Order: sequence, then structure tokens, then C-alpha cells
Amino acid sequence: MFSFVRFEVFRALRNVKYLLFLVVTPVGLYLIYGRTSDSALAMVAMTVYAATAGGLIGSGGGVAEDRMRGWLRQLKVTPLADRHWLAGKIVQGVLMIVPGVAGVTIAAVTTGHVHLSAGRWAALLALLLLGSLPFALLGLSLGLTLKGKSAQIGIVVVFFALAALGGLIGSGTMPYALEQVRHYLPTYNLAQAGFAIVGGHGPAATGLAVLGAWALVAGAAALALWRRESHAR
Repeated sequence: MFSFVRFEVFRALRNVKYLLFLVVTPVGLYLIYGRTSDSALAMVAMTVYAATAGGLIGSGGGVAEDRMRGWLRQLKVTPLADRHWLAGKIVQGVLMIVPGVAGVTIAAVTTGHVHLSAGRWAALLALLLLGSLPFALLGLSLGLTLKGKSAQIGIVVVFFALAALGGLIGSGTMPYALEQVRHYLPTYNLAQAGFAIVGGHGPAATGLAVLGAWALVAGAAALALWRRESHAR
């Protein structure tokens, strides 16, 4: 499984479009807007942006293309077990957040003069890694549902919807109805948990519960879709 994960991660990182979306965009947004406001809070927002994009694209970006090209059928004749493939794609999605998160963090420390204690840095990193799991599972579900280019477009649309409604991009002001919806989104709750850690507080239990619920639902959907895909082959 580890060889499979390494292969998939390096394959994704060789894709210039992925790097632009996962690293250059959040770092650029931080450098443009982050230093004009609260640098630490802007850093959290952009690292959550990177975690959302990395999780969605890292796990689901190549799945639909692999299905279309028959690569998944080829994997069936290898020693790679179905459960290892599924676990590997999830691990890949979580690992793909690292370049973007690292880029934003370096920019925040070097240009935004963000300074946190070692404990807060560790807590924030752990939160982002675990908090990216719902996005990795959601991306995998989308990749197993949509095909070809439609999957890539669908993942991007879902990403921007979650980023905008979650308050990561845009003005942050929403109509009342959307303001109520955002409290149930993983992007909003992951960002709020990050803000709490940077401020020296523990994340709210309700926010963590929302993230856990998204992970469970998306995980169940991914498992059901993968079983359908396996039976179809």
C-alpha cells in the first residue's frame, strides 16, 4: 500500500495544475490579503483553504480519470487489495494538504510575522491533518460518482462552494439563510477550530462533532460507491 501511496502522491505533484491550485493560490491570497488584516487568522483561513483543496483533489482528482482509462481495472489484477487501495487514496488525500499548508505557514512566519508556541503549532497541524479527512472522503466519493472531466469540474465547484460558504474567500458576509447553513459546513467549522487554537483556546465540541459527522457520512458514501465500482468490474 505504501508504494501505491508514494506513486499516487508523486503523480499528483507532477501535475502543474494541482500545484497551482494547492500551493500557489493559497500562498498568493495570503500574501495579497493576509498581511493587511490579522496575519494569524488569515493564515488559518488559507491553511484550511489548502486542506480543503488538497483533500478533495488529492483523493478524488485522479480517480475518475483512472476509471475512464481503465487503470482501476488493471489494479484488480495486482496484489493490491481493495481495502488497501481505498485506504491508500484516503491517505493520499490527507498527505496532499502538506505542500499548501507548509507554503502558507512559511509565508505567514516570514512575511506576516506570525509567532505561536510549539504547542499551538502542533495542535494546529494535527487539527488540519485530521480535519482534512472529511474532504478526502468527499473527494473520493465525487471521483467514484462522476466521470472524466465532469469529475474535475464537479470537485472544483464543490471546493469553491465550500470555501465561499465557509468564509475562507469572499467578504465573509452572507444572507441570513446562508449564514445558518455555514454552521454545518466542514470548512467553516475547521476554520473556527483553527481560530480557537491560534487564540489559545480549545476547539468547540460542536464544531468537532460537525467535522466528525461529515467524515462518517462521506466515508460511508465512499465505501458504498467503491463496492459498487468493484462489483461492476
